[in-house]
Amino acid sequence: MATSLDTGASFCVFGAEIAEALGLDLISGIRQRFRTANSVFEAFGHEVEMEAFGIATQSTVYFFADLMIDKNVLGRIGWLDRVRLGLIHHDNKIYLAPYDQS
Repeated sequence: MATSLDTGASFCVFGAEIAEALGLDLISGIRQRFRTANSVFEAFGHEVEMEAFGIATQSTVYFFADLMIDKNVLGRIGWLDRVRLGLIHHDNKIYLAPYDQS
């Protein structure tokens, strides 16, 4: 399953199967109700260490309560606030580095 980078998403949210693969008790996490432009869903937050695109960070991420939702999203809090991201559209290039890297 692919992971999307979503600059409009406040938090990182992953499928429940990821929580299961990490050995987390899904419903023991912080229960949160999310509202988007076209849906409402519940998720459970857990403190995890994650690595994406070679950058490791520790933060609270959420896992969908609905087992049928097959989506992974890297959002602003817990991911984008930890990296420097540069997009050069006309060259089709993305630059990514840890935020604290000079």
